[in-house]
Amino acid sequence: MNTFGFCGKGFGARVAPAFIAALGLTTLAFSSGEASAQTKDMCESVNMSSPPSSVPLIRYGLTGGGEEPLALLWADTESYPNNGRFYKIEATRYRPTDRMAALRAGQLDAGTISFPGLIAAVHVGMDARAVAMLVHVNEKDNEGAFVSLTDSGIKTVKDLQGKRIGYYGPNTISEFWVRNALKKAGGNPKDVSFSAMPPPAQEQALRNKQIDVAWLARQFLARAKRKGGIEVIMTPYQATGTTQPSLMIFFSSNFVNANPQAFCSWRADYQQALKSWMANRAAAYPKLIAAKYVRPVAAKAGPDGGRSPGGLMSLKELDATMKDMVDAGFLRKSMVRPARELVLEGFALTTN
Repeated sequence: MNTFGFCGKGFGARVAPAFIAALGLTTLAFSSGEASAQTKDMCESVNMSSPPSSVPLIRYGLTGGGEEPLALLWADTESYPNNGRFYKIEATRYRPTDRMAALRAGQLDAGTISFPGLIAAVHVGMDARAVAMLVHVNEKDNEGAFVSLTDSGIKTVKDLQGKRIGYYGPNTISEFWVRNALKKAGGNPKDVSFSAMPPPAQEQALRNKQIDVAWLARQFLARAKRKGGIEVIMTPYQATGTTQPSLMIFFSSNFVNANPQAFCSWRADYQQALKSWMANRAAAYPKLIAAKYVRPVAAKAGPDGGRSPGGLMSLKELDATMKDMVDAGFLRKSMVRPARELVLEGFALTTN
């Protein structure tokens, strides 16, 4: 594990027996009545007039990709002095299952998680609830795309039938995008084969014809376009036809309840950093590069997009996305619960 990660897309885990077994957990049951009806912003009642005598440490688990606004909190310390006064972030990059295992072991207070991963974590009873959006699939985002070779004959979603598709691994959100797109196009979501491989390897595997389609995240997509010979088949937004959550920020409810001042000051800083990032990314990149969160190539990879103003999560959108996951055969219906049970109500940045 390395403190401060480099670029790469985040982990998404569909709820599956293998995922649960990997964490050594058993399924816990929840009744729908356990979801809090509280909608008041609890941070409004937190006294922020003076910092604590002992600054709480937020042990944060990074994926190493898509977290640029968050990384500004330690990459641009002059602009975010609350980091060190009201809270202190200790950010460490983890592999997906390692990050969740660390949370279960009490070694993390917060972290980045995919929406499918959040569903899995809540299902197995982990103390992880979403508090803000980090990467949001929308029409303007530049999160990446599924691509083929120009001379492959693969031009549309229907052409994916029977093809070998590169992705980040079993049960990741990139798998959902493919299966959902095929279903919406009238195809069979199960009639594809997937090849798991790391992001940097996918372009070469495509050019070597080891796979027919590659999923290229933003910086790798920009590089491949410069080389030429590839064709974009679909973006995540085109795969789903709607906006949806991709990466989210979770916190332990135990940490927030014990340290509301630290959490609320962090939340305010994150919203400010997100606003600054969306307004002027060019000014932020040198600081992120100096902090070793991204490489210089990331600054030349085109628009970022994929952000929800204010970090807000739409509960209606979360519910709709879970329905799409079930319809695509990606998520078991028994795993679905109301969106309010997935967020830390009262502290989470949500809208209906």
